[in-house]
Amino acid sequence: MTGKHGESPGTHRESVGTHADGAGTHEERAKWSDYLPSLQLVAFIEWTGTGLFLAASTIYFVRIVGLSVNSVGAGLAIAGAVAMPAAVPVARLAERFGPRRVLVGVDLIRSVATLAYLWVDGWRGFLCVAIVIAVTEQSSAPLVQAYVGARVERNLRSRVMAMQRTIVNLGISAGGLIASVALGRGDRASFDWLMIGGAAAYAAVALLLLCVRGDEGAQRTQPRVGLLLKDWKLLGFTLYNAVLSLWTPMLNVAFPLWLVTRTDVPERYVGILYAVNTVACVALQYPLNACYRTPRRSWVSYGVAGGLLAVSCAGFSLAPGVEPSTAVAVMAGSIVLLTFGEVLQVGASWTLSYELAPEHARSAYLVLFNLGRTMANRVAGPLLMTGVVLALGTAGWVLLAGIFLLSSAVPVLALVRRLPAKASVLGPVS
Repeated sequence: MTGKHGESPGTHRESVGTHADGAGTHEERAKWSDYLPSLQLVAFIEWTGTGLFLAASTIYFVRIVGLSVNSVGAGLAIAGAVAMPAAVPVARLAERFGPRRVLVGVDLIRSVATLAYLWVDGWRGFLCVAIVIAVTEQSSAPLVQAYVGARVERNLRSRVMAMQRTIVNLGISAGGLIASVALGRGDRASFDWLMIGGAAAYAAVALLLLCVRGDEGAQRTQPRVGLLLKDWKLLGFTLYNAVLSLWTPMLNVAFPLWLVTRTDVPERYVGILYAVNTVACVALQYPLNACYRTPRRSWVSYGVAGGLLAVSCAGFSLAPGVEPSTAVAVMAGSIVLLTFGEVLQVGASWTLSYELAPEHARSAYLVLFNLGRTMANRVAGPLLMTGVVLALGTAGWVLLAGIFLLSSAVPVLALVRRLPAKASVLGPVS
């Protein structure tokens, strides 16, 4: 959606950006409120469908398709690794045609692929579909971010993305609740309808995006994505963000396995503590957006996030040596600290990736930037958590805490150097 008076975001960006720390003018608030409804409706529908799929998929592959747990895990890991190179052609398409049009295609492919699971009867078929799903999943989030960057004024982006992520968590929760009711029946038809529901959600998202007017960000000339891959500052920031993104496998892999294998805490507390994380994300994401609304604040947020994640690791390391009730309290505290770190890291990555992205190739850079998160979440992260952190036990958690602490020092160096805005990810420090 265009601004109220139809001006290009690029032409108005500087004048609006001067009010980044304030409440904003009436015109800015109007643009924000005009923009939010369609984007948030799209996000809620998409992530409700994702919630349906996530809640049912693993059980579906094992119970209905007949795959082993290990084969499902291996297939998903292979799919994630194979899908990563697809980021380059997706980036080229996003710059050529604009992020919205590519996102429409991604969601349509995702819808068809989700339906295709209904006909999978073996591991090879599962792997083929999983690869397509992995490509679309890794492409969706950066394309949405690129679209926000093209449509929303600079000082409003962090608030829009914060609201976006709040809606994402609400959608996942809604999808999970719907799925839990259907899964209670345990029959094939229930699983089939959950898959159909997820596919329908992605198709609905594509149709809604087709109805949106305009698509700033499309380039008439073929973008030179290769130049982005040679820019050490872009790649360095991508790698740095990937390190702090290790909170994802820490939460999804290390935490549940640590609780189940190294403590006497009942397994049901895994779900309860996950709920603590989800509720806290919903409650904190938008209120904390002021902490990363400017480049300076975003670097500070990165530093604080690294410290919080380090303390969270220390908390997890202490859980096996205490009584179950105390262990629950310690792990709950660690989850809360992790959630604060998660919110700050994710929010800071929005602001600084926008600042760093070249104006002429924003969509391409944001798609490539997401590769770092994909590597941390799907490839290196799970291996690090299972092969190092959990294998070494307490020493592994201490090592992970040390990694986060070292990462928290990078923002200090970035703020001290105060490089010119156009030559560094720091941007204006005012």
